[in-house]
Amino acid sequence: MGAKSKSKVKKGPKGKKARAKAKLEQVWGEAFDEDVRKASRVRAGKSRTPGKKVEDAVDPLSNRRRGVATTFDKFLDRKEKYDSGVQQRQRHFYHERKNRKEDQYASSDESSGEDDSDDDTNELNGGSFSTLLKRISGPKKSQREIALDSDDDASDSDEDSAESDSESNSSEESKDSDAEMDGSGDDISEDEFSSKDEERQQEVLDNQQKNSPSAVNDPYEAHFSKPPLPQLDSLQSVQMVPLTGNDRKVPTASITNSSVDVHMSGALLESWDLAMANSTCGDNTAPNNEKPPKKKQGNIHAKNVWGDFASAPYQHVREVLARNWKSFNKPVLKRSSMGTEDEASDDGPGKLFSSFQSVMYPGLSRYADVLVTSESRQNRNEVDSILSMHILNHVLTSRTRVQRHNRRIKELTNSDDNTAKHELTDEGDDKWRDQGYTRPKVLILLPTRGTCWQIVQKMIQLLGDAAIVDNGDRFDNEYGPLNPGDADDSDDEDDNAKARRAAVLKQKGVEWNELFGDDVNNDDDFKMGMSLTPNVVKSAGKKKTKHAGYTGASGVNMKLFADFYRSDIILASPIALQMATSGNEDGEDDEDEADVDFLSSIDICLVARGDVLLMQNWDHVNGILNSLNQQPKKITDIDFSRVRNYFLEGQGAHWRQLIVVSQFTDPYILSTYRRHAKNIEGQLKIRQKVSTDDASICDVMVRVKQVFQRVSCQTVSEARANRLRYFSDNILPKLIRLKQRHTLIYIPSYFDFIAVRNLLLKSEADFVSVTEYARVSEVSRGRARFLQGRKSIMLYTGRAHFFLRHKIKGARHVIFFGLPEHSEFYPAVVNMFIEELSSVDGDDDVDISRMPMSCLSLFTKFDAHQLERIVGLSHAMRMIKAEKSSYMFCS
Repeated sequence: MGAKSKSKVKKGPKGKKARAKAKLEQVWGEAFDEDVRKASRVRAGKSRTPGKKVEDAVDPLSNRRRGVATTFDKFLDRKEKYDSGVQQRQRHFYHERKNRKEDQYASSDESSGEDDSDDDTNELNGGSFSTLLKRISGPKKSQREIALDSDDDASDSDEDSAESDSESNSSEESKDSDAEMDGSGDDISEDEFSSKDEERQQEVLDNQQKNSPSAVNDPYEAHFSKPPLPQLDSLQSVQMVPLTGNDRKVPTASITNSSVDVHMSGALLESWDLAMANSTCGDNTAPNNEKPPKKKQGNIHAKNVWGDFASAPYQHVREVLARNWKSFNKPVLKRSSMGTEDEASDDGPGKLFSSFQSVMYPGLSRYADVLVTSESRQNRNEVDSILSMHILNHVLTSRTRVQRHNRRIKELTNSDDNTAKHELTDEGDDKWRDQGYTRPKVLILLPTRGTCWQIVQKMIQLLGDAAIVDNGDRFDNEYGPLNPGDADDSDDEDDNAKARRAAVLKQKGVEWNELFGDDVNNDDDFKMGMSLTPNVVKSAGKKKTKHAGYTGASGVNMKLFADFYRSDIILASPIALQMATSGNEDGEDDEDEADVDFLSSIDICLVARGDVLLMQNWDHVNGILNSLNQQPKKITDIDFSRVRNYFLEGQGAHWRQLIVVSQFTDPYILSTYRRHAKNIEGQLKIRQKVSTDDASICDVMVRVKQVFQRVSCQTVSEARANRLRYFSDNILPKLIRLKQRHTLIYIPSYFDFIAVRNLLLKSEADFVSVTEYARVSEVSRGRARFLQGRKSIMLYTGRAHFFLRHKIKGARHVIFFGLPEHSEFYPAVVNMFIEELSSVDGDDDVDISRMPMSCLSLFTKFDAHQLERIVGLSHAMRMIKAEKSSYMFCS
């Protein structure tokens, strides 16, 4: 009997610490039903019996506790910690649940499907005890049985925290309320769970839309708090089609020329549709009397929407820029080429921008990728003005944000208050993430020093009296206009020579003189850093220390020629920056020596004057764009606690804004834009359609028959070879057989020039060449021999005409081996026929002016953009698509 009675009493725990703890709890010596305790455990993968009380099944000895924290109380603590982190995992769960839901229901039976859906619902809500016990007990049955059979005193050896009876009761009450709210004891069918899952998913999507950048009032502040994108595979990251979407044309006839096409896509298009919908709802409340015609009413409606669409983000422009913008932009409004007459007035919010600026600014301020291929000499001033304001506002917003956080972090670090110190960690690290890997934020690619000087002067004028410029005199000397008269003062140059030079410059045109005139700095090898420091007090023209609390008319320190790693804006030519980042003087890529870390955090990349850069070397532009937003190689000076999340995830290219401005559309520019325009905020494309009346062929002043011959080809790679084959088989044999003299062959590409030159050398043809690389003596000698008839053929490259604008005399036959990129080059070359030709042929004494004239142009279906600018859109579409391959225009 004694042995039996001893067997009924449970042995005490081993160990001094365990026995002392058990004495306080008085649990190990009490008798209880082990079967009841085992039955209270819930099997993994199965839901509890409906209607069963949770508090009676989990711990039958809870009523015998003596106010000491037990394992069950620690379990409740772990539950509360788990509930606090459930919301962070819900978004990930929705994506996985959506992908696995159909497979789970198809593979499981009805009962298991209900149980799984019940468990998934409990896991989603984070308040079900069954899910929590399943996580603690483990997924395997054998492990749970071992845990049930083992002594519970092993878990009691952990350190406990004392709690009162009231706290344990309140935790149990909260547990019961959570269980009731979660509905863990109710059976949920498959349809009910599916509907609830869709409702929860829709709620998450609604919250994301509320927090999306398009819904934020200040787009500039919102740009610095972008969340990282979900992880995408390589194909999705390259295409980004689901994020950007397809583009659509939006109406602009009410504010711009009807020939301007504006296309939007992505979040920018959604914002436009929302603005149109809101404006339509507002118009419905207007009185019905005196309604304008339907077409005019639509134009007025679209004009109002464009005004609101552009003025809404302008409210968040920095004060130092806003107070100078109206006076700065007033000359643009007066001579706006594409706007209306009432834009000269600066009264009201709708008169802030010209019509063209109103189309550009919504895409700029919302950080969408922008492609402008309708720039001209008339609207270049308004384009540069709006770009300068956008770039300055971005940099000043970023710098002000960093300064504010630096002051706050310093205050919290130096504070003795514990709550203030915990603010750095309690609110999360994302609050202080306001920087990139390096300081440079904006990259501006420009063709010459003169264009760089012009855009910097725009920024200084926009800042007005607030600008504090360092190294301004050095900048004017190295980048400003030249004064050729100073160098020639010692040379007593006669007035006749000056008059001849002025006449030559006048013939070259206004566009050429603005880029390469005698008083313009046309050097294409330059690079410069610019740093901006806002909230600087001005005093007697000198910079003082930063004023933390001053928010009024504070100054902005603009330091030119700053080090790249201490700059906010980098202005450079593609060739200079390519040589600086390649690691050697030849510009060839050397990955070991190349230093592109200062380009790792670029937010805005502006490719200005793309038509001029196309004539230099477009490969340098592609090489620089490939170097943007790469992970840095040197991380010694990087504070990763301040780096924005999307930079850490390697997604900087998807939040970078690419702005390309050009006079015309070209396949090379479009290819670069499509490859590097990855911003998920969408795209804005502004294109100028060329009508028949505006085509450059209308400027031909010579009575000559102009033949356009289409060369058949299937792919872009075959176009060059097929054009050369057509020239060698059909044109060159006739020139040699007929001994045709005074034939000028215009070749746009230098690679095509090499191919044609080699072909003429093999054919032993008599020719001269004028290229951009030839010496002045060679050019003069070749032009004289061609005029005298001693050389029958002249090869003239497109880049030579762009940089030099020669007037070739003696040409009576013109062959365009390819259509010129600049449409004005076509009539300029054809009009060379009317040059004064008083000379005679050297051999036959024949007057050249009486010789017949001809003009032949070769093109392929891939030259649609060049053909549109020369003959007009309607003619170009017919010439590209029709079965006929030869077309003739008579002037």
